[in-house]
Amino acid sequence: MKTLVTKMAFATSVALATVVFAEGVSAVSAPEAYDANHSARKAYDAEANPNYKFGPRVTVKPGDVASGGSVIGRDADPSVRDELLREYDSGRD
Repeated sequence: MKTLVTKMAFATSVALATVVFAEGVSAVSAPEAYDANHSARKAYDAEANPNYKFGPRVTVKPGDVASGGSVIGRDADPSVRDELLREYDSGRD
């Protein structure tokens, strides 16, 4: 009788663990797990209004140069992006 109770308790605990695990796996679907709009960095587009260096909020893309929460330029070449950032941060116009 004792082995029957032990086997039933073990089977119940395995079944419960399986249900809990399956529930956790299906709780988050793939599109909800990764949303590019929520995980991407945002900045103000300073090129839209160069007098005030303040513009609409945009998503920072790989070729963008961002400083202080503003996109100050764009270029595909990393050395040009570095030069844009150094010139902007130096305070020269």
